[in-house]
Amino acid sequence: MTTLTELFTCFGDVIELDFDQWDLVKTKAILDQHQGWKQYNPRKSNNRQGLSVTSLDGGFSGVPDLDSLLEYNKENNTNLNELDFKSRTSIVNHINHLNPMLDEFPRDLGRCHFIRLNAGGFFPPHRDNGLAVPSTSFRIIVPLTNTGKHHWKWIQQDRILPMESGRTYCINTTKEHSVFSFVDNCCMLVLNVLATPASISTVTKHARIR
Repeated sequence: MTTLTELFTCFGDVIELDFDQWDLVKTKAILDQHQGWKQYNPRKSNNRQGLSVTSLDGGFSGVPDLDSLLEYNKENNTNLNELDFKSRTSIVNHINHLNPMLDEFPRDLGRCHFIRLNAGGFFPPHRDNGLAVPSTSFRIIVPLTNTGKHHWKWIQQDRILPMESGRTYCINTTKEHSVFSFVDNCCMLVLNVLATPASISTVTKHARIR
C-alpha cells in the first residue's frame, strides 16, 4: 500500500496529471463574470479572493469554506473538518472540466475552490497541514489565468516551479512553499484531497509521465 510519503519520495514533489487541458478562454470568461467571489481567509489582510467549488451547503457565502477552519472552529465552538465540505456549488454546471476531476475522488474531497490573486496578492511561506505526521491531505492545483512566468511565482523550498497554464498537478504542499502574483486576476483551482489509499491510487493512475 503506497503512502503519501512514499508517493512523493518515489515520484517527486510535483506530479503532473493527465486530466484534459483546460479551455482557458472559456474558463476565464465564466470566472470573470461570476458574482460568488469572496475574500479568501478574511482574517488576514491580503489581496486574495476565493470562489467555492465545494462548500457546506452548496452556496457561495465562503463561510467558513474560505476561512481558516482552525480559527473558525475555535471562535464558534464547532468541529468542522475537510470532509464536511462535500456539496458542489453551481459553478460545476458551467465549467465542464470540474465534475470529471471531482468524480475521481468520490469520498476523499475536502474544500475545493478557485483562488484569485490580484497584483501584490500572495501566500507567505507556509506548510499545509502544519507539522502533522503523517500528513493527512494533499493538494491538486490547476494554474489558470495570468499564470505565465511573468505573472506569478510558485516557490517550493526556494525553487520556482515551472507549471503550464491549464495543466493539472499534484503538489507536495507539506513542504515549505509560497505564492506571489505580480498582476491582477491570477487564478488557480485548488483541490484539498484526503490522503487515503484510494486517493493516492488515483494520483498514480493519472500520472502523465509513466
